[in-house]
Formats: sequence, structure tokens, C-alpha cells
Amino acid sequence: MQNDKLIHQNVWVSSWVLSISLLGDALIYVILPVNAEAFGVSMVAVGFLLAINRIIRTFTYNLVVEFGRFVGTKKLALIGAFFAAISSLAYGVIDGVYLLTISRIVWGLSYAALLIVTLHYASLNTSRTGTRIGISRSVEQVGPLLVMIVGTSFAAYVGPQTIFIYVGLVSALGVWLAFFLKELDEPVRPSSQHLKKFSIPKPSSIDGLIFWMGFGIDGVFTITIALMWVEFSSPETAIIIGGLILAARRVSEMIIAPLAGRISDYFGATLPLLSMLFLCGIGFLLVGLGSLILGSIALVICRGALGTLFPTAASKIYPGDAMSAFTRNQTWRDIGAAAGPLATGVLLGLISAELIHLLVFGFFIITSSWFFLSGDYKKLGLPE
Repeated sequence: MQNDKLIHQNVWVSSWVLSISLLGDALIYVILPVNAEAFGVSMVAVGFLLAINRIIRTFTYNLVVEFGRFVGTKKLALIGAFFAAISSLAYGVIDGVYLLTISRIVWGLSYAALLIVTLHYASLNTSRTGTRIGISRSVEQVGPLLVMIVGTSFAAYVGPQTIFIYVGLVSALGVWLAFFLKELDEPVRPSSQHLKKFSIPKPSSIDGLIFWMGFGIDGVFTITIALMWVEFSSPETAIIIGGLILAARRVSEMIIAPLAGRISDYFGATLPLLSMLFLCGIGFLLVGLGSLILGSIALVICRGALGTLFPTAASKIYPGDAMSAFTRNQTWRDIGAAAGPLATGVLLGLISAELIHLLVFGFFIITSSWFFLSGDYKKLGLPE
């Protein structure tokens, strides 16, 4: 058995590496939609660029896992952190859809590597899976939170592209930090039967729910929040407001994720999961009805909790192969978060952002009904 202290240390270090590596990706979601012309791309291309990193991950998680087994968990973290910094730096020195696509693909692979590392460490002690995932999710948000607050304001002075040069240099600290990870004997092993299959896994009802969370919150809401505020303010102010709202989302995850994980470990995941699913639906509805502040608050809160509760619930529904459940769950979240920007980029030319949120609300209700009718929620129960 792995030493608990060593596992705990690796959970913290790998989470900080991921947090620092997320700086460029967090900022591009706010900067690019409002400054598409400065990057030499159209609004449709913006949706594609913000989705391609997730699209590539849906087909390459198993490949990254195989590579991680070959080189080891620590080296996988080092490689992921290095290319994450390179992709962030690239946003500041290149433009045009082709080069930016390459950079986003590099980031997608880097994130897959770093996420697999953190989930691997968090799941080594199965009796505290929720707590460790909660800690990881909380730490993960610190870097994006800081860049949302500081980066969006700094971008107004140095320019929407130049800011990424600074962000890329700061992200290089993640490579240095990854050297402090300790080697563990257990390999990264999400699913022995799917490792060599480059296909999308069939979704369960819980995967369907996380798909719409990814589509709605990580995709539609993230892409359109600044654009919706443009109706009430200048583009510069809308960027700052959008950045603050997305920063609040990070704060929520920092505080709520570990709390939700601890609650699910000690009292069962059923009640907190169902409560947050209800709040998520209400959030989509409120934004769709034009209540941006209340709707944003609801979505910010539930995302903070669901980031922990979904993988924790998946591990309880499929206790025999937790890492396989994690990987499939994340795959469908990425598919949703990739489809969200793509659909938004196309639909914004036809309907309003508010109406898109109402459509998401409708599909979320349908999928929630599938979750209840399947009976999967009954498998959550109490902790072991």
C-alpha cells in the first residue's frame, strides 16, 4: 500500500501543477470571444478554437493513459506542464485559425495528461476519494481565479495578445513544481479493457448529466457571459465583468468542492448531488429568462459542487473500476464542453444567448429524468 502521507503530498503538488498550467486556457475563454478580430479569426472560428482542445481529448484520453503507463506518472506531469506553458505562450505570438488550432490541440493533450495524473493520485485511497478529489478541484481553481482577476485587467493595458506572453512565462513554473512529485509504484490505469480502444465510451445516465453540465456551463455560459453583458456596457467593461463572474466560479469551486467531497464521503452523495442538479437547472432557466446575476450565482455554485460530486458519484455507481468511471465521466464532460462552444458559435447568428440557455435547460431536464428512471441514483447510498 502507498504511504498516505506520500499520496497526500502528490495530490497537492499535482493539483498545483494543473492549477498553474490552466492560466492560459482560463484567460483565452474571456479574451478571445470579445477580441476575435485581434487574433485574426471569425466568431464561428472562436467557437471551434475553444472546443477543439476538448474534442481532441475525447479521442486521446486512452492514448495519454498508455503513454503515462510507459513513462511514469511524474514524467507525464512534467511533459504536460511543459507543453501547457508552450501553448499559453503561443497565444501571444501567433494568430490565425490554423496556428491557434495547433496550440489548442497541444493544450488539450497537456490537460488530459495533467488531469489523469491528479485523478490517479486522488483515487489511490478509495476510502477518501471524494475528499481528495475535492482538494484537487479546489487547488486547481487558484491559478485560473488569479488570472481572471489580474489578467483581464492587465490585458486592457498591454493588449489582448501580449498578455499571453506573460501568462506563458508564469505557467512555466508548473514544470519546476512537477519535479517535486514523488514516484509511485502503481501505474495510471483508468480502464484495462478500454486502454487500446480509440473510441468514445457509451454514456451512462450520470455521464449524460455531466455532458449537459459541460455543454451548458463550461460551454454556452462561459462563452456567452461577457457577450450578454455587452448589451449593458462597453466591450472592455463586459470583459472585466465576465472575468469576475468566471473568477467567482473558481472561488466557488475552491470553497465548495472540498466541502462537497467531504459531505459525500461521510453522509452519502445522493442528497448533495440531487440538490445541485436542481440548482443547475434553475440556473440555466434564470439566465435564459434574462436574470444574469441570479442565474450566474446558481450556475457558479452548482458547478463548484458538481465538479466533485459527479466523479465521486460515478465511483460509487461503478465501485469496481473507479478510474474507468472517472475517465468516461470526464470524456463526456469534455464532449459537452466541446459541443457547447461549437453550437454557440453557430446559434448566435440565429438566436440570442438567452434562448440558447433555455434550450440547454430543456435538455438538462430530459437527461435528469433519464437519471431518475434508470435508478442509478439509488446506487449512491451511504459511504462504505
